[in-house]
Amino acid sequence: MATILYSNYSSYYSMIARLCLAEKQAAYDLHDIDIHIKLEQLAPEYVAMQPNMTVPVLDCDGNIIADSRLILHFVNEHFGGVDLFPAVDAEAIERSLELHYAFSIEDLTMGNALRKSPIARIALGRGLARASRRCLLMMKSHPELKDAYTKKMALEEERKRLILSEENNYAQMQQRAIDLCDMLEAQLSQHQYAASAQYSLADVVWTIFLARLTMIKFDHLIAERKNLSDYWQRMSTRKSYATANICTKIPASKLIQIIFALLFRS
Repeated sequence: MATILYSNYSSYYSMIARLCLAEKQAAYDLHDIDIHIKLEQLAPEYVAMQPNMTVPVLDCDGNIIADSRLILHFVNEHFGGVDLFPAVDAEAIERSLELHYAFSIEDLTMGNALRKSPIARIALGRGLARASRRCLLMMKSHPELKDAYTKKMALEEERKRLILSEENNYAQMQQRAIDLCDMLEAQLSQHQYAASAQYSLADVVWTIFLARLTMIKFDHLIAERKNLSDYWQRMSTRKSYATANICTKIPASKLIQIIFALLFRS
């Protein structure tokens, strides 16, 4: 089975895909997509495969799965190893996945960055404008992809409203993150893992959620909850966690490169 994962190192949903593949001990080729500096997600050949211009994308023998939640189920069903979605716990696992995917991790991450740094606000605003300009250029040279690029530009405008404007929902997302930590703390008082007594797809996504809280310096939400703290310790020391190369800190040199690209690249 020829399997390729198009992923980005620090991308939240890419990490979910990588961790699931690691848990299933699946062999695959990893193609890094530079979504910050080179904007490779906007390249016509990538758009033809993934019109939403997001990562991750899983290509399994030509079968394209372009959504991390769908990738979770596909990988579990088509690769060997332990079943991460056992029928006996399926309802509880699906409920847990639903709660996770209803939360906008980008709004929390970006909102937190903007709260901490005026430079981040300028950089993000210019970065969104840069992406729109690139879409316009690509649209002219690849008119067959006009609908996809037009949709992407509209999405960038919506991101400006949700993240950059006074209408931003950062406070709401911050409270929601607290609520989710409380939910996990309660669940973990009942069983060893997020949705049941055994590791499942729910643990894949919540591990990445906690990794992102750590990245944005919200790890106090983990530390002040005993069950959650113990759980994070167990999840972050699993072999799969290291194999999947989970990102909890972007190197300073890389961060500078990204900010420079957002501010000054055309």
